[in-house]
Amino acid sequence: MMATRIGAALVLALLPQLASAGGLNRTYLVPSFRTCSGPQTCFPPAHDSSFTFESAVLKTPVSRFLRSRKTAFILELKGVRDAAGNLASGVQLTIVLTTGQITVPGIGTFPPGAIPDTRISFTVEHGRAKVPYKTPDVPRGTVVEGAGVTILDPDGRRLAIIGSQAAP
Repeated sequence: MMATRIGAALVLALLPQLASAGGLNRTYLVPSFRTCSGPQTCFPPAHDSSFTFESAVLKTPVSRFLRSRKTAFILELKGVRDAAGNLASGVQLTIVLTTGQITVPGIGTFPPGAIPDTRISFTVEHGRAKVPYKTPDVPRGTVVEGAGVTILDPDGRRLAIIGSQAAP
């Protein structure tokens, strides 16, 4: 249980720190596309979720180290729409935090996959959501290798994920 909390708290320590504004780094999430099976490309490309969004921003502290019981991240979603193009309201989405290997001083190293993903459910109202997440108590010197953040729609399909996107 402690390892799960540590993983959730530290998953964001390795996120790209693209820009600093107002004391927080901003990482923009990109739309997720259906996975293509096989060596050939899939055409036409299709979003994994029937929901869409205008922006998904993950804000993390500029500090080099995480601090216990402080903000680990704030997720801000804007312009979330359902398949019909209506602003989503009362829709439950889920943030999935994944980690790689985690080393906790005095306990040991947990291999990738040993710590279950952390899932944080939240509700979108009027196409918007703001989700703060605070770190639990984290032992000093803990190191998390690799991290990922994915937003799932109500059907468990990927809506947004950390990545890069060229301007349209």
